[in-house]
Amino acid sequence: MTDAALPVTERAVDEFVTDYLESLGATIRKEGRRWTVSIPDETATELSLNDTVIHLTADSEEADDDAVPLAPGSDLFERLVDDATERAPLGSVSLTGDDIEFDTPDWVTGDAVEVTDQQFTPYYDRNALCVLFHVGIETVSEYQRDLLRAVAVDLADHEPRPKLAQTCLDLSGRNGTSLAETGHTIEHDELVEAISACREMVEGAIDSEAQEIREKATRAASVEIEEYRQYLRQQQTELEDETQRLADRVDELSETIDAASEREERLERLRKRKEFRRELADLRDELDDIRDSLDRDLPERRATIRDRHALTIRIRPVTATVITYERGDLDISVRDGSRSATLTCDYAVGAGMLNQPTCEQCGAVLDGQNPIVLSDAISIGRQCCGEANHPPSL
Repeated sequence: MTDAALPVTERAVDEFVTDYLESLGATIRKEGRRWTVSIPDETATELSLNDTVIHLTADSEEADDDAVPLAPGSDLFERLVDDATERAPLGSVSLTGDDIEFDTPDWVTGDAVEVTDQQFTPYYDRNALCVLFHVGIETVSEYQRDLLRAVAVDLADHEPRPKLAQTCLDLSGRNGTSLAETGHTIEHDELVEAISACREMVEGAIDSEAQEIREKATRAASVEIEEYRQYLRQQQTELEDETQRLADRVDELSETIDAASEREERLERLRKRKEFRRELADLRDELDDIRDSLDRDLPERRATIRDRHALTIRIRPVTATVITYERGDLDISVRDGSRSATLTCDYAVGAGMLNQPTCEQCGAVLDGQNPIVLSDAISIGRQCCGEANHPPSL
């Protein structure tokens, strides 16, 4: 799957917040990193920004004192994400062949075959839904991992269109790019089903990362539990040693009491033994508490530690866009010396080729590992059929 995701960096915050505030009809006056933002009173939002000065920064601590910090993880950014989630604004755009550049396919290599022309012929339009999710993964040990992840599915069959999502991210992040709005709407149930399909794609995409963080959190919890267990055992060992030393002192005093020649000396030793016995009783009570903690409190403490290191994953849709994109044939003309050929591929604007061309001799897929070579009147794969038997013309 194409990784259509942006770490929540300063640039990603800039792009998302600008797009979202503009969708609310807000006015934004930008002077470098300082923005003055006003949202019309009639806008249906809980946000209250009226000539509010915002400082865009990578770290909230670096914001000017007279401005509200806007940074990854800042209070304002989280409020904007929450507001976008509540409103879930639905936009619609049209994506045509004029909006993109056709890349050279990976199955064409410059040292053997060159592309001489690419012509796209649209036949009909398809609709897809592109959803931008805010993904937050949090634990105590790996405090927060933020992503803005875009995924797209075809509305007719919910087939993933990862390249279409990446195209939307690329075009939205390109200065001066504006796609034509279509005003296309979809039924509520259809929207819910499509967003659910997109969410499943996000869950699958972050599964390995979430598992990695979960394993780190589990290890951190195990270390903390072991440290607590060792702390209790160290206390137990120290108290046992101190208890034994004090018990030995009591025994020594008991042996010397009868041997005392003077009454005052005997009374003093009796008083000292009584004091030691009282201290010994306190130490034994404390030792019993430590042993009880190992037997009784440790499991409870273990559960508390593991709860604190549990993984919290939040996946929130913040924007959704219906994309009407053209689908048709892409004719790719190639040349190899004096030979030439034209290959026709099923193509969707923004989504790319929907089928890979194949070797006309054996049917193997042409790709970067098996690029095209021309042989007489057919196109074959260099690896599957070998250019030794079909050397390129001079």
